[in-house]
Amino acid sequence: FTNNGTISKSLIFDTGDSAYLTRTPSSSGSGTTFTVSFWFRLGKINHSSDLFSNSPAGSASSIFYITHYNDNTILIHGFNTGGSFTCNLQTNNTFEDTTKWYHLVCAVDTTQGTSTNRVKLYIDGTQITSFSSTTYPGQNDNFGTNQSSIPQQFGRYNYDGTRLYDGYAAEINMVDGTALTPDTFGVTDTTTGRWIPKNLTGITYGTNGFRLQFANSAGQTIGDDTSGNGNDFTATNLAVADLNTNTPTNDIGYGT
Repeated sequence: FTNNGTISKSLIFDTGDSAYLTRTPSSSGSGTTFTVSFWFRLGKINHSSDLFSNSPAGSASSIFYITHYNDNTILIHGFNTGGSFTCNLQTNNTFEDTTKWYHLVCAVDTTQGTSTNRVKLYIDGTQITSFSSTTYPGQNDNFGTNQSSIPQQFGRYNYDGTRLYDGYAAEINMVDGTALTPDTFGVTDTTTGRWIPKNLTGITYGTNGFRLQFANSAGQTIGDDTSGNGNDFTATNLAVADLNTNTPTNDIGYGT
């Protein structure tokens, strides 16, 4: 492939360290239309951990989270800015292989007229359509995502500081204002049949969009946004020692 990408570093989260990444936008983007994409490799199963979330502390409004739930399903849950429960999608599939990298894309566009088009979940390039719970948001519902003063976190639920993630994460992307499909971020290797990372080009990240590569190049810190937006994250209980070369391109589907 001429467009396959190389992911050089990942970041290790350890629940024992209470490690997570956090950022609070200073201006507002879109709370109705956005895409979250990242690669993850589980360090712990049968344990609820937030992969991506936005929420105030202690307030049941402006909440959106993607959680690897304690039954090893993926759960997408949301309350709109008015405090109404408006989204709950829980997969029938379980994800409990600690030896492989998964790629997750969640594309949200609540402006869509058809309810099932408002939140789409893809794992390894394939859309998940089988859910044990299916509550789709109302048209034009705003989750508070990308809104000023609503913290965004990877690896923890800001509402009460729980659901800490244990495992690896790599190439975390948020696109503010556009609902994208997985082929923006990955491609199927026709030799192996595996879903592999793609060289990322031409992405318009929007006001609060970001890209976290954890490359730790000269002058960078762990939470630096490399999209060009400068939407950097603060790393809590994470250090250079938590950067790792076990990545989706260095170790797809295998590991120690």
